Amino acid sequence: MKIYYSKTFEKKFFKLDRKLQKKVFGVIQNLPNGDVRRLVGSNIPPIYRIRISKYRVLFCMDKEKIQILKIDSRGDIYK
Repeated sequence: MKIYYSKTFEKKFFKLDRKLQKKVFGVIQNLPNGDVRRLVGSNIPPIYRIRISKYRVLFCMDKEKIQILKIDSRGDIYK
């Protein structure tokens, strides 16, 4: 599967410390495995989230690609 990153994700990702960046990158490379949940609502296409310590990553996926939308702390991601 091909993985695409949004500008919003990249901006926040590069502000994280190196250790956390490696962890996040490793989890993203293993998608859709892990603690993946679909967000409830009328999202078309559906939006999923994965937990990484106190952070959440939001993404969309279909058969050919994964679009990483956003990363933020647990309290701020859904705003």
